[in-house]
Amino acid sequence: MDRTAPLSQTQRMALLNLIKERDSIVNNKSTAPGIIEAKKRTWEEIVLKFNALNPDQQPRSSKQLKRSYDHVKRKCLS
Repeated sequence: MDRTAPLSQTQRMALLNLIKERDSIVNNKSTAPGIIEAKKRTWEEIVLKFNALNPDQQPRSSKQLKRSYDHVKRKCLS
């Protein structure tokens, strides 16, 4: 599997803005089936919008964007 380039500062900000609009779902700690499904749908929506904002880049998966978001959260909390 080829590695994609790291997110630029502009892309990180775009990702954070997309997540901020859906913060109550993305950062919900509940493991209820309805919440898990809502999170999955929300991340799919974030991926579609993020990739639409970056058409010249290789499309990112939800796993890649989640990992980037987790990295940003850890970095900010350090």
